[in-house]
Amino acid sequence: MALLTPDADGRLDLDDDCVDLFDLAGDPLDAAVARLKAGVKPTAEDIALLTEAARTAQRAFEEVGAANDVLDDASDLGEDLTTALAETLRRRDQAEVPALLGALRAQAARVERSEAVRTIANRILGNGGPDEPAALDSVPALTAALLPRVPSVYDDEEEPGASLADLWERQERLERVQDRVRRKRVEHVAAHLIALAERIVDRAFMDARFTRAALGEMDRAYALWCACLDED
Repeated sequence: MALLTPDADGRLDLDDDCVDLFDLAGDPLDAAVARLKAGVKPTAEDIALLTEAARTAQRAFEEVGAANDVLDDASDLGEDLTTALAETLRRRDQAEVPALLGALRAQAARVERSEAVRTIANRILGNGGPDEPAALDSVPALTAALLPRVPSVYDDEEEPGASLADLWERQERLERVQDRVRRKRVEHVAAHLIALAERIVDRAFMDARFTRAALGEMDRAYALWCACLDED
């Protein structure tokens, strides 16, 4: 039996029996344990309460184990997705990138749901949860203004009396430089995308706020990457 079940809004609700045992009926449970420790013969109600508490604790341990499995799977799949993203960007396959970003987002959502279950399971077991980060780590943003600028004909002043041959040679040189800079722009954005994916996976999708911000930046970077490809 699952400890938590997402509702229509994606929220996770604790089973009623868990709430009764560990939140609302702590005193009766403590009293039953105290009587048992004192050697008093437990009543039928004590046995039922202690049995249900043991079952709930067992389920909580199972949920913690399942959450660990989710993290292991997320780490392995995240590395695979990052490798696939790097190869897709190298091939300049624009159509495949959104699917990979979607897979990263789906994995992040799965980890976030699993960690919410872990938090409540640990509360039932009396374990403290992970500390919340004091502040959101910054996610580097990349814009077109931060990319190498493509030079234009206006950057090279025409020399008085230049021959047509000189002008033609100058134009060819400019086009070579432009092509080189456009390739660098594409590569720069691709490297930014890969670096963001690696940072998400390195954290095993655990920092939900950072992951959401990084995935949003990856969406914007993908649009920039497509725009740079159109220039090249």
